[in-house]
Amino acid sequence: MQELLIILQDGFDADEVAVTVNGKEARRDRDVTTRMLLGMAAEVTVELPAKGATVGVEVSSRRLSAARKLVGKPKSLLVSIEDGELVLREGTGREAFL
Repeated sequence: MQELLIILQDGFDADEVAVTVNGKEARRDRDVTTRMLLGMAAEVTVELPAKGATVGVEVSSRRLSAARKLVGKPKSLLVSIEDGELVLREGTGREAFL
C-alpha cells in the first residue's frame, strides 16, 4: 500500500467532501472551506493499493463529482472547484503552501 496526498484547493465553502478509492469510501470531511490567503482548504491522505487505483471525489453539498485513474506511484492529487466544475489534477508531491 502507498499513501496519496489529496490537496483540496480553491472553491470550497462549508462543503461536505467524500473521497473514494476504487469505488469504496476512504474518507469524508464536513465543513471544508478554502482559506483565501492560502488558496487551500485541506490536505488529506488516503491509502492506495499497490497496482493503480481510481480515486473519486464527491462534493455532495454541490452535487459535483469527478474521478481520475491513477497509474504508477502518484504523489498527490490536486482538487478544486472551477466555474462550477470539480477539477482533479495529478500533482508532483512538491506542492507547498505557506
